[in-house]
Amino acid sequence: MLVLLLAFALIWLALVGWEYKESRSSESRRQVLWNVTDLLSEVLSPGRMEQNRQALETADRLFNTSRRINVAAKVEIDHPGDLLISARTRQGERIYASPGVPATALPARDLNKGVVQLKGKAYRVAERLYPAGYLTVFEPLIPDEEVLPFLTKRYIVPLAISFSLVLLPLWLAISRGLLPLRRLADYLNRRASDDFSPLSMRLPYRELKPIVQALDQLLRRSRDSIARERTIVQDAAHEMRTPLAVISTQAHALAREEDAEARQQNLAALEQAVARHSHLVQQLLRLAALEGVESERRQQVDLVEVTRNALIGLSPRAEEKGMELELESPDGLLASLALVSFLSIVDNLLSNAVAYGRAGGRVRVRLAAVDGRIELAVADDGPGIAVEDKPHLFERFYRGKATSAPGSGLGLAIVWQAVRAQGGRIRMTEGLEGRGVAFHVSLPWLSPS
Repeated sequence: MLVLLLAFALIWLALVGWEYKESRSSESRRQVLWNVTDLLSEVLSPGRMEQNRQALETADRLFNTSRRINVAAKVEIDHPGDLLISARTRQGERIYASPGVPATALPARDLNKGVVQLKGKAYRVAERLYPAGYLTVFEPLIPDEEVLPFLTKRYIVPLAISFSLVLLPLWLAISRGLLPLRRLADYLNRRASDDFSPLSMRLPYRELKPIVQALDQLLRRSRDSIARERTIVQDAAHEMRTPLAVISTQAHALAREEDAEARQQNLAALEQAVARHSHLVQQLLRLAALEGVESERRQQVDLVEVTRNALIGLSPRAEEKGMELELESPDGLLASLALVSFLSIVDNLLSNAVAYGRAGGRVRVRLAAVDGRIELAVADDGPGIAVEDKPHLFERFYRGKATSAPGSGLGLAIVWQAVRAQGGRIRMTEGLEGRGVAFHVSLPWLSPS
């Protein structure tokens, strides 16, 4: 209704504006006066002076009487005044003149202006030459303070009636048009809160089909999200069972063991199981955060410094295996990235390279900005990955069949999710010197402002 009211208000303003422009247009009003003179000229006959005078006098009286009744009733203001008529022969002899018209002919310059002053009042004037002589018509000008109120009221009643006539069919059309939407809302309200199956409602209106399709997509995403959550909970429970069983066993053994050396061994095993369990919990929390709906805030970081610190942190483990860690990068590389996600990528790729690489081997990290993207590559010269394991590398809790190193099977899943969260890409190739494996990560680079 508000839109409809606005539309009618705009129509009203347009009509009032157009009508006002026409009423103020000299050419338009003179055209009206010329039409009046053409109408009055029908009573003129060449050479019949007295008959022409009587005919014009009668036409003047009838025309203005009718005008007083009609115009005054419509305008609802004081009558603006009569039209004045003046007729002369071609020789200039006066045939007829309304009261108020000067006895002498008006100068041509005044007629050309289109507006003349008669006894202190402004008139719009039009004159034409006919076979019987000159015929001049004068129309009194109506001031703006009287024209505008008339024009504003003139269209209110017709538009109000039109609004009522349009509103009823419009209301009926909208009511019928919204009925399928109300049915859809009722159908959704009746569904169980845990029902994420596709909608089975028949909708004959094609306008509602995109809504149903969007709802089906939302339900499908919800089903997939719930399925992922259930899977990760089940997998997490399965993975946690082993370290918890070890912790329980070692705790009982530690409580009953009397030999100091044996107690020390049990304590070491217990600490290792607790560390494994803690690592698994941290990995699960990180994976859950990456799969959340909220995006991580970007911040300005030096990626070279971050990567160098990650290598320093892994140095003790690498030294235990006699491995050599290498970094190829510029001196500094400032970028606007999600720092925690980038750390997750670097830490997990490096940890896997050290854990599964060969003793005495090498791990090389390359970091550079290429074509507006951050390129990170972590390569080793270890035993590599079996062909049958490659399709499952980024699945949660998946560990290769030939893997002997301890782990949770979440590292590469976290890497994949972190890369995806930042709109990047990851691919796998051969490692150093045709051995091992290399992971190449490409991330969009936003230079710091």
